Amino acid sequence: MQTNYFQIKQIYFLLPEIQLVLITLLFILTAYFKYLQIKKGLAKDTSNSINMQCIFAPIYEEIIFRGIIFGGLLYTFSFTKSLIISSALFGIWHFKNIFTQKNKRKLLFQILTTGIFYGPIFALITYHTGSIWVSVMIHYLNNLFFFIPFKLKVKGKTINELYV
Repeated sequence: MQTNYFQIKQIYFLLPEIQLVLITLLFILTAYFKYLQIKKGLAKDTSNSINMQCIFAPIYEEIIFRGIIFGGLLYTFSFTKSLIISSALFGIWHFKNIFTQKNKRKLLFQILTTGIFYGPIFALITYHTGSIWVSVMIHYLNNLFFFIPFKLKVKGKTINELYV
């Protein structure tokens, strides 16, 4: 029996209404921090298409990579193969950032972490909850990490400077 990963359903204590509110709040927070990043001149690219992509990415990436690709692969392949293939495609997808990420080492780091670390985590969450929406929330939280201007410094650089 195949699961419809697009359904918003109760997962533990997270009622569908709470999930919708949390996704909306995370969307607003992401938009707000992106706005602050642009306003303070910290954004590498201030074009509207890049900014909209950052704000909507957690939703459309989870729909595409966990809802459509991972869910679709489960019809044909085992869980493990589906997880590996969808995660590899998720990593490769981030190669699109070659146009905005001038530092090629950071781009390679992003491609590898999204394919090896985040892709499998989001696929596992989607598989075990039966819904992409918890992954959307966690994806937003992960992306917010890169928008929030951290004061913590490592080797004289902020976390944003090290990993973005």
